[in-house]
Amino acid sequence: MPTEVKIFFRVAFDLILESNQKIEDRELLTYLKANPKKEKEYRALPINYFKIIQILEKKNIKINSSILQDTSLSHVYQSKFKVRLELREYQEQALDEFLQNDGKGIIILPTAAGKTIIGLKAIEKLKQKTVIVVPTKNLLYQWIEHLKKYSSLTRDMIGQLGDQIREIKEITVTTYDSARLNINLLRKNFNFIILDEAHHAGAKETLKVLRGLPSAYRLGLTATPDRSDRGEERLYKLIGSPIKVASVSDLSKKGFVAEYEQMAIKVPLDEEERETYDKLMATYRDYLRKRNIQIRTPEDYERYLIFRVNQDHEAKEALDAHRLARNLVFSSKAKLSKIEEILVKHQEDHIIIFSEFNDMVYDISRRHLIPAITHETKSAERSDILRKFSRGTYSKIVTGKVLDEGWDCGNVNVGIIVSGTGQARQFIQRLGRILRPKEGKAILYELVTPESLETGTVRRRKQSDVI
Repeated sequence: MPTEVKIFFRVAFDLILESNQKIEDRELLTYLKANPKKEKEYRALPINYFKIIQILEKKNIKINSSILQDTSLSHVYQSKFKVRLELREYQEQALDEFLQNDGKGIIILPTAAGKTIIGLKAIEKLKQKTVIVVPTKNLLYQWIEHLKKYSSLTRDMIGQLGDQIREIKEITVTTYDSARLNINLLRKNFNFIILDEAHHAGAKETLKVLRGLPSAYRLGLTATPDRSDRGEERLYKLIGSPIKVASVSDLSKKGFVAEYEQMAIKVPLDEEERETYDKLMATYRDYLRKRNIQIRTPEDYERYLIFRVNQDHEAKEALDAHRLARNLVFSSKAKLSKIEEILVKHQEDHIIIFSEFNDMVYDISRRHLIPAITHETKSAERSDILRKFSRGTYSKIVTGKVLDEGWDCGNVNVGIIVSGTGQARQFIQRLGRILRPKEGKAILYELVTPESLETGTVRRRKQSDVI
C-alpha cells in the first residue's frame, strides 16, 4: 500500500502529520517527532513545513495538506498592488539578493535608507499573501500609510491586526505582540512575513512566532540585527542570512541621505562629582575582584550581580554603586551646561535631544521649556507633540529611548546624545533621526564623560562596521 500523509494544525506551534504507515525515512525523521501516545502520528515545527513537503514529494509520497492552500494574492490584489516608486541602486541590489536567496534574508540598512520601499517591492515581486510585523502601534499606522501612499492599494484593502482592530486582508499589518496572540490565525493565511525592526524578533516569545509560522518567504528589515543577548544568529537561521549593501557613510557620500557630521564632545565631571564617581566605582570593582568576576556581556552582569542581590548583600552594594556611577556620568552638571550651549548655538534649527534617564529628560525639559516624550507620555500627548514638531510649531524636543525607532522626522537637522551609547543599533537609529535628505549638513553631538565607564561603551560601539 502506498504511503499517504495528512498534514494539518492541531495545537499552537505544532504541525501534525498522520501517516497510513510508520515513517522510517531518516531524512524525513530529522524534522519529525513521533507521538508516543498515537501510532503513526508525528509532530513538526511549522517553520519546516516546506522542507517536509519537498522530501515527501521527492519520495513520491501522497500528500493531503490543509496548510496554506491559497497563498497567492488574488487577481484583484495582483492587478492593484503596484509600487509607485522606483528603487535606488542599493535598494535594487538588496532586493535581488533577497530573491536570489529563495525569498529569505535580513536586509541591513541605516535608518532613512528606504527599507520600507524594499519591503513593498518584495510584495510586488513575490505576489504572496503578506503579513507585516512591527514593534509599535506607531509603526503599524506608519506602514498602513506607506501602503496607501506608495502602492495602488486603498485603505479598505489593507488589513490591521492590533490596536483593538482585528481585520485580516491579503496584505495585513500587525504588531509583534498581536502576532504572538494570533499565531493560529496568521499561520493559516500568510506565506510571506516581513519583520520590521527585525532585531525585536530575537525576543524569546517572538522566536516562537518565527518557528510557529509555515511561511516560505521571510524578510527582515533592520538598521543592525545586533542584540545584547547575541541572538542575531538565531534570527539568521529563522529569517535568513544578513544582506548588507551600504553603510551610512556610503549613502551620505552619494546623497541618498543627508550629509552629516558627528561631533564627540568631552564633558568632564567637576571635582565633587569625580570624587563621588571614583568612590562608587571602587566599591563596584572591589566586589568583582573579591569574587573573581569578569563582566564581558550583559548576561554576565545579570548573572553575577542582578541575580545575586537577594543572596549576597555585597552584590547589592556593588550593583547600587554601579548604577549611581552611571547616573552621575549620564546626568552630570557639565552636560546640562553643554546642552544649553548647543541650544544657543542652534536656536534656528530643529533639534532632538536623547537621554538614557527620564529624570534627565524632565530636567532638560523644565530648564529649557522643551516638550518631553518618554514611555510615560500618554499616546494622545505624544501624537500632539510630534505633530507640532513636524509642522514647526515646536523646534526642539527631548526624549528617552521611545523615539529611537519608528518615527519619521524629516525636518530634524541637529541631534544631541546626552548619554554615550555602546549599542551600534541605538546609535545608528538616533543618527537616523537626522538623516532624512535635506539641504545643508546635519550634526549629531555626543556628550561623553572622559575617564569613565561611558568612554568604554562608546569605544565598543565604534568597532561596529555599520556606520
